Parts: sequence; C-alpha cells; structure tokens
Amino acid sequence: MASIQIRGPRADGSFGYQLQWRDPDTGKAERWTHDTAEAAEMWKRLLDANGQSLKQAERLAEDGKLMGPTVAELMSTHISELTDVGPYMLKRYKNAIGNHFSGPIGMRKAAAVDYEDVVRWIKYMQGKGLGSKTIANQHGFLSATMTTAVRKGFRTDNPCKGVKLPKAAATSDVIRFIDRPGWDRIMAGMDAHFVPFFQLLVGTGLRFGEATALLASDFKLDGATPTVRITKAWKEDGDGGYYIGPPKTRRSVRTVSLAPSTVNIIRATVEAAGGGYVFVLKRGGVMRSGSTYNRAWEPALKAAGIPKLERPRVHDVRHTHASWMIAAGMEIFALSRRLGHESITTTMDRYSHLLPDAHFVGANIAQKALGG
Repeated sequence: MASIQIRGPRADGSFGYQLQWRDPDTGKAERWTHDTAEAAEMWKRLLDANGQSLKQAERLAEDGKLMGPTVAELMSTHISELTDVGPYMLKRYKNAIGNHFSGPIGMRKAAAVDYEDVVRWIKYMQGKGLGSKTIANQHGFLSATMTTAVRKGFRTDNPCKGVKLPKAAATSDVIRFIDRPGWDRIMAGMDAHFVPFFQLLVGTGLRFGEATALLASDFKLDGATPTVRITKAWKEDGDGGYYIGPPKTRRSVRTVSLAPSTVNIIRATVEAAGGGYVFVLKRGGVMRSGSTYNRAWEPALKAAGIPKLERPRVHDVRHTHASWMIAAGMEIFALSRRLGHESITTTMDRYSHLLPDAHFVGANIAQKALGG
C-alpha cells in the first residue's frame, strides 16, 4: 500500500505530504509530494484501489470529470429495475457488486469503461482463482449493466461485447446418469418413507423444488392418463428462508403424465397428504435439499455401494429421467416440454449426445430428400 510522509517545515513554514509507493508498471519506488494532506490522501486511495499503478489511478481521476454514475452505482440501479427476479437472486446480485466489482472497474465511471478495462477485470477474477463459469456469469452481469448504461444515455456502446472469456478447464461431464440396475440398488437401500418421492422424480423428471411443493390437489391419478400439474416451486429468499413462488421458467408451468407404475407407488402417499404437502420428512417437516440428501439419498447411495467420488446428485435423477425417456424413444421436443425447459436448445445441449440414432436417421432423411 502507498504511504504518506510529512516533510518540512519549508522556508515559508508550510509542510509537504510525500506519497510513496512502488509502481508495478515501472517496477520502481515512486515519490510524489503534495501541498495538502487532502490531495495526498485522495491519491493514496486511488493508488491503493488500482494496485499502486499511477497510470490506472490517473485514469480513474480523469473519470471524475465525466457525468454519470460509476459502474458499481449503475449496477445497483440496474438490479433495482429488474422485474423478473426473486429475492434470492437480488441478494446474489448485490453480493456480487461487493465481491467482484469493488475494485478499479467498479470505481470507474460507466461512461469511461473500455475494452482494456474489461480484459483487466477478467485477469483480476482469474487471479482470485475463480472458475470460468463464475467469470462468465459475472461478465454477463457487467454486460447487462453496460447495456443499461447505453439505454440511459451514459455511453453509446457496450465494451463487454467481443471480449473473449476463459474456457472451462474441466474436460469431463459432471452429469451422472443412473442405469436401471443401479437405480434398483439405490431404491433397495433407501428408507421406505422416501421411496415414493424419488420414484416420482425418476418417473417425471421434476425439479426438486417443484416436487416438494406439490399438494394432493395437483395430482389426477384416476384419469385416462394420470397427471401431475406443476404451477409452483420452493424458492430461496436470499436470507436463508424459503417461500412458494412460480416455477423456474414460463414453460415450467406444465402438466406431466404419470406412468401406471409411478401411480401405484405414489398413490398412498398422495391420498394420505390431506391439504398439506404430499412429500415431507418423516416427522412432517418440509423437504429441503440438504436434509433430504443427508437422511435419504446419501445413505441409499452408501447402501448401494457407490464410491463417494462417483455418487450422483439428487438433481441427476432429473437427468436420469431424461436419458430413460430418450432411450425409450421420446422425441426431443416432447422431452423439452416435459422437463419444463424454456428453450429446446437447453434440452439439446444437455442430452443430444444420448441420441445415438440421430445422425443415422438424419443421413437417411437427407438421402431420400436428395433422391438417392
């Protein structure tokens, strides 16, 4: 950090305030004397906020001549105007401002940020040891803020566009699909109280927060085609609490058909629920991901003999359902609607590799179209 040394008195009785620091751009110890303590303190703050680089500190000082908010200030404005996020995401955005944008780029005027600033910020994030996914997510937040800056007339372009983001270092797919023999072993080792819940998950592909919010009135078990209607899900409120809100996406509000085997397993649990939640803990509490994992899922995985490093997550049951549906011949568009994905692109990105016949079928169609 920069330091200030008082020099003097001078011949006229005044004192000087010498700012001392080592500039990373020159590699040298630098000294700069100011006539007032206020000026020295201001430049000390600028140097400390910019890694002791005088060049960057001077750029930030020049920003003071520009109109408009800083990046951090505009980020706060940007999230205050969002209308499609809940309390949990709002709190995450607010935390991100302090955690990732409290340095030089957050202090710069939004009108002054350029391509080089964004590149330096990415390198700063890499220096903190953050992964490519986190950097990409926060870059998206910064880019959205710059779009707001354009909309409000603070600048004419978005400096985040065209910046290359670091590629993911991971080379393996984190999704773990469960085959049917493996699923049978897991169910054999599971506490019987939780079996209907997990059989519903693997039979429908519902998200955990959707399934745990279900009421008996959401089920139609005796129709020609038994169904469950998804209209709500548990949400985090950002302060460690939960509330019932809409599902994840607009298309997540849906009706999902139930196989007769699934109906047979869940019927007693649904009919015993009364007006409360259908799937609860053994003592009646609401099922949360942590408690469900600890009390039901992990013990069943241990009993099935699955090594710790190879154990699927509870969310992998949803992926397992998708893989089973594809193996049984479900068309990808129908699967996308069943899973409640907002876009079929999401479904294709995650599961297209499970379509072994897709290229063969595509080649045959092309051959017929070309008259061969």
